[in-house]
Amino acid sequence: MSVLEVEARKPWQLVLLALLAIGLFVQLAGLLFNQDGSRYATQSYLLLFLPALIFVFSGSSYPGLWRQGPLLLLGALLVWVLLIAVAHPGSDKTAWIWAKILLLISLYLLAIANLVRSGKSLSWVLGGALLVAVLFAWLTLVYQYGVLEHPYSYPEARAFRLHELGWRGFADLDHPIVAGLYYGVFAVVLCWFFISYPIRVWQGGLLGLGMLGLLLYVLFTFSRGAWFSMASAIFVLLLLVPNRKSRTLLGLGILVVGLLALFFWPEIQAERGVGLSNREEIWQNWLARLPEFWLIGSGGGADLYYKFANGYEAFHAHSLYLQLWYEFGVIGFLLFAGLLSSLLWKAWQCREQPLARLGAALLVFAMVAMVSDIYAIFHRPSPYWVVFWLPVGILLGVQKPERAPTSG
Repeated sequence: MSVLEVEARKPWQLVLLALLAIGLFVQLAGLLFNQDGSRYATQSYLLLFLPALIFVFSGSSYPGLWRQGPLLLLGALLVWVLLIAVAHPGSDKTAWIWAKILLLISLYLLAIANLVRSGKSLSWVLGGALLVAVLFAWLTLVYQYGVLEHPYSYPEARAFRLHELGWRGFADLDHPIVAGLYYGVFAVVLCWFFISYPIRVWQGGLLGLGMLGLLLYVLFTFSRGAWFSMASAIFVLLLLVPNRKSRTLLGLGILVVGLLALFFWPEIQAERGVGLSNREEIWQNWLARLPEFWLIGSGGGADLYYKFANGYEAFHAHSLYLQLWYEFGVIGFLLFAGLLSSLLWKAWQCREQPLARLGAALLVFAMVAMVSDIYAIFHRPSPYWVVFWLPVGILLGVQKPERAPTSG
């Protein structure tokens, strides 16, 4: 979408685009500011979902947005999810609640996609949310380890895993895994800003300080899924951006990781000893029960129950891929796999565009995280929306390059 096409839009459409940008910022950064879910939900409804509804149903969406393979697969997936949720007796919510959730996801994706095509709107939103994330990451580190004086030596830090600021309910993400994934996303976004745009020395210093805060926060969550997701996403991003900064960071990163592995080898061995945190038992239980649900699933939101020998109970598969198959059957799983594949293919076709590179890296982040750390994506707005639906919206919004006409 060219600048001229953006400027040609009507004033009320530009106002709606501005509201979408503000609403998306609130949805991304509001998770850190809001101490209760109801306030966060109200702000998201009024500032993001309502303008998105008006924008889409007024016919203001950018041309060509609807005519793409990934969107068709997404539509088929959402229809199948709704069908299972309504018709399957094992579904855990009413048809109205499921329809509402799927409508909100659709509006969220279309809002992001339209912001992608509106010029630099999404970059400004991501920059603002990144600033908030960096600020809260450093505030958390200073408050927890400086003011409250929690030990930061292993294994004491391993037992106390970061997930909140610890002051008046701010930046409380409920669980270290969720916190690690949330801040890990912004570490990828920061890296994208650094290698994609011209940076002055002082700006590079500030970005480096911000990255240090995000990396330390993710490290002290001891969420290994977040570690691997972030490393995989940044590696893909550096490969997709062929410039001197990315090559320098890639070489420097490999060197630093190697040195850190040598220095912290005992701690790495201790982490290896933790293993899969007994996830393998849950996965074996899933496999043993596969004949019960393989075709049409057990119903939307159904619990995959497993009780360990020590009495601990698990209620989901601890892998989004397995959980989706359990709830929506093989058809839902294949539609989901097809959506991911189509988005990756589109990202590759659009790899010359900065936002396509970011979307690809963030999608890789989500795909790695979904192996063990994400249990649901079809639910109300949460940090998991930032992890998964944000890159989906970005990649739906990027435009494929136009083919040059062939000469006769």
